[in-house]
Amino acid sequence: MDLDQLRTAIALLRHRTVNKTAAAQGLAASSISDRVRRLEAELGAPLFLRDRAGMHPTAAGRAYLLTAAAALEALDDAAGQLRAGPGLVVGAQASIAGELLPSVLDELRQARPELQVQLRPDPDRDRLLAALGHGEIDVAVLLDAGEHIGGLGFSDPASDLEHLDAREVAMTVVAPPDHPLLGRPVTMAEIQRSGGLVGREPRCSFWMATRRWLGPDVGLTAVGGLAQVREWVATGRGVALLPEFAVRADLDSGRLEAVDVQAPPLRLRLIWREDHPGVSELRPLLYALTQA
Repeated sequence: MDLDQLRTAIALLRHRTVNKTAAAQGLAASSISDRVRRLEAELGAPLFLRDRAGMHPTAAGRAYLLTAAAALEALDDAAGQLRAGPGLVVGAQASIAGELLPSVLDELRQARPELQVQLRPDPDRDRLLAALGHGEIDVAVLLDAGEHIGGLGFSDPASDLEHLDAREVAMTVVAPPDHPLLGRPVTMAEIQRSGGLVGREPRCSFWMATRRWLGPDVGLTAVGGLAQVREWVATGRGVALLPEFAVRADLDSGRLEAVDVQAPPLRLRLIWREDHPGVSELRPLLYALTQA
């Protein structure tokens, strides 16, 4: 089937008259009629009725052309994706996706403008790693610790995963501006005794980092998302261990203050399947993560 003939018939259905269709397609009116006749001959059925007023679609012709239009649109979309070049689906925990990855994606667009990147944020680390295992995403970006995946305290869901650490992520203990721990060096023991430690929830990387740093028995109160944790701290209801990138604006504005204590950093970790067919496409993402 000649797709140009089909597109012309669809255009005639849309524009209703031969002259309007000819103008829209940059063709002579006789060419419009000729293309439609050739298509009807190939299909073995009329698409339009002819009379002195012009050409009018038959009921069956209208149904056929509407279906064909939808099919051509799907083909055009597929062709556009094919021409767009390689793609990369990046899964990331919500805090990373919201606070860190926008600048990373800016770096990627500059370095590889042909690389189509889709960001898929998810607050649940387990869902991200499951999606990675099922091939639904190409790479997961997580905060972790240690030499192996899951060193922060979560389980490594598969043995066929590879990883690279893009860089260290500075962690900081934040408190409200008038907190008694501010203005002097503080020890871990003082943080433990201070009480009022708040976090998101037990599966959160920041929660796991706090327990890794201060011990599994340290008291922590779950208050919800990252915004809620910052709000609790800012209103004097506790202190929290959070990534510096997540509280930078609060520190710059004076809404929160950094406690003078050495907090071990986490690692910004890029994780993918060993059998991923486009490992070379991960390199620009890794580079952008190191520059963000």
